[in-house]
Amino acid sequence: MFEAYTYEKLLEDVLDNAPDGIDIRQGSIFFDSIAGTLLKIAKLYTDLDLMFSLVFIDTAAGEFLDKKAFEYGVERLPATGCRYYVDFKGVNPDEGERFFTDGLYFTLKKTGDDIYYLEAEEAGIGGNYVYNGTKAIPVNNIHGLVSAVFGDIMELGTDEETDESLRKRIREKIAGPAENGNKQHYKTWCESVEGVGRAKIVPLWNGPNTVKGIIINSLGLPADDSVIKRVQEYVDPDNDGDGEGDGLGEGAANLGAHFTAVSAESFDINISFNVVLTSGANSENVKTQTEEAVIGYFKKFALEYDDNIIVRVSFIGAMISGLPSVLDYSGLMLNGGEGNIELTREQVPVLSGVSVNVL
Repeated sequence: MFEAYTYEKLLEDVLDNAPDGIDIRQGSIFFDSIAGTLLKIAKLYTDLDLMFSLVFIDTAAGEFLDKKAFEYGVERLPATGCRYYVDFKGVNPDEGERFFTDGLYFTLKKTGDDIYYLEAEEAGIGGNYVYNGTKAIPVNNIHGLVSAVFGDIMELGTDEETDESLRKRIREKIAGPAENGNKQHYKTWCESVEGVGRAKIVPLWNGPNTVKGIIINSLGLPADDSVIKRVQEYVDPDNDGDGEGDGLGEGAANLGAHFTAVSAESFDINISFNVVLTSGANSENVKTQTEEAVIGYFKKFALEYDDNIIVRVSFIGAMISGLPSVLDYSGLMLNGGEGNIELTREQVPVLSGVSVNVL
């Protein structure tokens, strides 16, 4: 808005309007007296331009975008720590005991069902890659504990919601008013729960007054059981344990509406192809780069598309062709076939493996 008000332009305008007969050359009394002031004025215009950008949803960022979101009843989803089941030999340590592995620290907790788990002390995705069977080393000596090992992951950790994701949720809130228990309202309720990246809402899925929410986590993967439980409790608690909300109006949903939260189904996809490498590259380079590109591609699909997802061979091929380690490729196959793969609305693509054959 104020881009034209640069120091050079302001200086030019003032010098052009100087009284006749005044020395306006650089170093003159007139020039030196206005230069410092115009520099401050130019900075003021720059600051004003920045301030204007921070009051609009499309250009606000960080804490300023948080403030805009709050105006519409939307809050940024915080980072969450991953959780792992844990197996002990010997005594069970007390809650609050700390364990570590490979520089990652975890705190021991347990559920209401007395199931022990380790929760990462640092929130984010950094702790999501501890393998089942990895030793959990206690920070303090625990008398009677023989060994402790990580089990399966209980809940994936997530990073703090990005500006773009938050901006998208604000736009959705504005574009489709979430009110009176309409479809958008259910979507908004589900996506306000920690760990949820996207919710697909299916009305009347099991008869009148029934609603299903298909939940995808913030990584574009099927949501963990703990996330599903949080969504169910928030929207419509399932007190009788039959897998469907009671419809008693004890959650966010209206009285009489039975809501069911389910995780999206995982659809495993294996990719295989032949490749001619660039100079200095190897098959591991290609495999790693392919995995990173395809995982990002699948995540975008899962978090941005409400309808059926089609994984296209041409898209995968274009990504492989653009990799720095690839000179050329051929024989691209998805799950052993040469055609596209179409998923149902309730499924999300998950990369199960990449096979690279170097020619």
